[in-house]
Amino acid sequence: MSPAPLFTNSSGLRAIAVAVLFSFSWPLLAHEGHDHGATVKPADVRLAPRFEVRGEEVEIVGVLAGKDLVIYLDRADNNAPIQGAQIEVEGQGIKGVATGLADGVYMLSTAALAQAGKYPLTLTVQAGEIADLLTAELEVEHKPATVSADSHSDRQRWWIAGIPLLLLSGMVIGYRLRRQSR
Repeated sequence: MSPAPLFTNSSGLRAIAVAVLFSFSWPLLAHEGHDHGATVKPADVRLAPRFEVRGEEVEIVGVLAGKDLVIYLDRADNNAPIQGAQIEVEGQGIKGVATGLADGVYMLSTAALAQAGKYPLTLTVQAGEIADLLTAELEVEHKPATVSADSHSDRQRWWIAGIPLLLLSGMVIGYRLRRQSR
């Protein structure tokens, strides 16, 4: 007695072959470092405009934060913050004394640095027996308009959702046309 055929037609055999091939290819779809989710991108990857200058006794880093110039003052030999210093800043359209905040951080409000350009600055530092005159240059670049990362991910989602819908609607239309012709 011969065994009954497993499949009476080749469509069942094709379905099993497709399922087996798909199960082997499934691990290829997932790969390291790519989760197919919405990626969070920083709005602007460039650093804020800044300068760094080092004297014999002090080291100064200045960072432009909006219309404020934030100044970090440290000792050059051990990088310890210097508190209670008087920092006078002079430059093109800029003249003022920075206000001490905390732990060697000082701030000077200035709207003149909001425009794009190069600003030569002279910094006079006095703190106890420390007195230093330093020069620095702050370069402020024009910020280009940024493209939102969300707009790209939304467009990609539409393509991912739209292609299967188009294929499905094409199959339904083809099925109906074949059915009408019979």
